[in-house]
Amino acid sequence: NGGYGGGSPGSGTTNQGYRGGYASNDGGNWGAAGGGGSASVGNDGNSSGSGNGGAGRASTITGSSVNRAGGGGGAAEGGSQSYGGAGGGRGGVWTGSSTSGSANTGGGGGGNDRGGGSSNGGSGVVILRYPNTFTIHQSGLNLTTTSVGSDKVTTITSGSGTVYFE
Repeated sequence: NGGYGGGSPGSGTTNQGYRGGYASNDGGNWGAAGGGGSASVGNDGNSSGSGNGGAGRASTITGSSVNRAGGGGGAAEGGSQSYGGAGGGRGGVWTGSSTSGSANTGGGGGGNDRGGGSSNGGSGVVILRYPNTFTIHQSGLNLTTTSVGSDKVTTITSGSGTVYFE
């Protein structure tokens, strides 16, 4: 959570993410802070722009390196547009709109100026990696399974249900 108008950011949660940055109100121009990411704090806002979101954390559970859970960029009254950490959305300014966090990354949505509303955070994901000697069974879930070396990787993107292995 980023601060506004010189406010203080919310605290991070141990092993889940870092705090947002500090906002500013320098001479009438405010710069909103970026949201905290899973790997670092959000950047502070200042009179020349809003703060970028904190970095996401890289994971190779799927066999490829993917950054997830980046903080969303803050919105600014003026100055430069901010960027989200990996997976997080870009913050808006008078001349640009904010963007949503990337799907299936858990990235934060970018803030927006002028009452336009902030963008949504990216949807989350559940990823299971297990030996290829097992078979996954499920009900009620939207999932895909691929092979990575001697493992299977199942990615669950939506739904509500159960999973078991044989």
